[in-house]
Amino acid sequence: MIKTIFAPLGGGQSDEPVLDTALTLARRFEAHIAAIHCNVDPADAAAASPPVSFLVGPALSTAMDHLTAREQRRSGNAQHAFNAFCEYERLPIQEQPAPGLSAHLELVDGAPWDVLPALARHHDLVVMGRKHFGDDLPESMVSDVLVRGGQPLLLVPEYSYSGLLDCVMLCWKDTAGSARALRAALPLLRKARRVVVATVTESSPISTAGVLRHLAWHQVQATSMEAQQQQTTMDTLWSCARDSHATLVVMGGYSRSPWRELTFGGCTHSALSRGELPILIAP
Repeated sequence: MIKTIFAPLGGGQSDEPVLDTALTLARRFEAHIAAIHCNVDPADAAAASPPVSFLVGPALSTAMDHLTAREQRRSGNAQHAFNAFCEYERLPIQEQPAPGLSAHLELVDGAPWDVLPALARHHDLVVMGRKHFGDDLPESMVSDVLVRGGQPLLLVPEYSYSGLLDCVMLCWKDTAGSARALRAALPLLRKARRVVVATVTESSPISTAGVLRHLAWHQVQATSMEAQQQQTTMDTLWSCARDSHATLVVMGGYSRSPWRELTFGGCTHSALSRGELPILIAP
């Protein structure tokens, strides 16, 4: 059951699709949307921006003034986006737990790479926008929220995606990560119009009979889809998603450590780095 959805807002173009996606799911479960914006200290923003860290004297002072103004602008944008969204959707704003659909926005001082993983642990699901070039966040920001937050992460593209649960594709491999992903996504799978279990044949075939039977016990009637390995496993899975007309992809995260995937490549790192569809990843 999903009752609280954590929705970080950055004051940029990702805020609208994040709120749209969070509301789509909140309506299905009568859940609460806990939106948050981190007011980043200019010193932390400078530390995360390599060009600024090399400046001295007047140039540094000018850069810090620019970072301060930008953070104030982002905070204002996040508040405006949230308030306008709630007004348009007639979404009740309340912070205390209560039955029914609701939302609230919290402004927190601190570096998002520290704040977000900690707060994510208090919710059932995290909805985040994909990292954009020039947002001054570390490359590891999203993976930090996934790994250190410990909750399923739904990563959305930079545009709102209608029909999120029209067709959910579960990426299956006989691993503990896939099992965790299935368990995390089960509330969504039960609400989906269509469910596809996709497997990638690398050497020996993977049997999906067991997972299809397991889903059937949960009143989820799914079909299986098997694909031959192409350039990379993730490329093959994206191809399966297109062929099955998937509107949401579900997969397990990090079969090996995040730093090894960053160094040597892997499905999770590839999924976090790029993609045109919303993707739910379980840690």
